[in-house]
Amino acid sequence: MAPAINVARYGFTVTADLVRYMAAATAGHDNFLVHNPTWAIDFAPNGTLVKLNDTIYRKRYADTLETISQFGADAFYTGAIANATINALHRANGTMSLEDLKNYTVAIRKPAQIDYRGYKLTSTSAPSSGVVALATMKVIEGYRDIGQAATLNISTHRLDEAMRFAYGEVGTIFTWSICISHLTNDLEIKPWRSILRSWPAALRRRDAQCGGCPGSEKKDYGLHS
Repeated sequence: MAPAINVARYGFTVTADLVRYMAAATAGHDNFLVHNPTWAIDFAPNGTLVKLNDTIYRKRYADTLETISQFGADAFYTGAIANATINALHRANGTMSLEDLKNYTVAIRKPAQIDYRGYKLTSTSAPSSGVVALATMKVIEGYRDIGQAATLNISTHRLDEAMRFAYGEVGTIFTWSICISHLTNDLEIKPWRSILRSWPAALRRRDAQCGGCPGSEKKDYGLHS
């Protein structure tokens, strides 16, 4: 962790990318990077937002990383760092407790894989969003002309709708963890274009597996040929 600690403590140059990201994060909103003391200590230490080629420091982050490197993961989940985290969350009307942090465990799940036009794609499985990308790829796989110059507009439309469909399905996974295994298998494996053609049948099958998951109303995602 020493390289990351050094960069955070001794600073790094504000790049054009960082300037763009700061502008995007505050567009149309109050500039929290300047007006919120928690952010301003790093992003506006002199009362104005850091600009291109300035040096930005993340000294508190360096302290946090250094503590974890010295005392291990427990230093994050208990003690001073945990107390500061929970206090900050409560000030923002959060509900996480010290017990939540202390009792946190890592869930190790099997990675998700699909076959896509002769390639094997691997990503994180539900409930993370890696399966969204895989589900999207399975939808567009059925359109042999996708991405070609002559079909650019319809390809863009289908990709956009495929992403909406995938996010909608994963939203169901987030809501009903009991359905994870069934829906993950559907998202990764099923020939999605044919499922979308027979949408009501697919919904009945999913409901039977999951005991009536929410979000099973029929939708028109614009993916039918």
